[in-house]
Amino acid sequence: MTNFNKLNDTELEQIAGGTLTQDEALAKALEHAQLKKEQIDFVKKAEMDYEHGRKVWEIKFYQGNLEFEYDIDAETGSILKFEKDWD
Repeated sequence: MTNFNKLNDTELEQIAGGTLTQDEALAKALEHAQLKKEQIDFVKKAEMDYEHGRKVWEIKFYQGNLEFEYDIDAETGSILKFEKDWD
């Protein structure tokens, strides 16, 4: 059985070329949530992954008891998934 590991950021950049930076992806998520960086309590997750043939930024942050979770296409900046839940 083959062991598939997540690719690191450098490997992902080599596969598909230019991408959004982590800060740009977070800015897209905050814009969608209509929040400013100063309004969130902390970012729990901001990492790049490779899903279904494309690079995706996985972003998770909190504002009070609200948890925001995003998957953002790393090349186009399109929001692929959005969830907002009470924590």
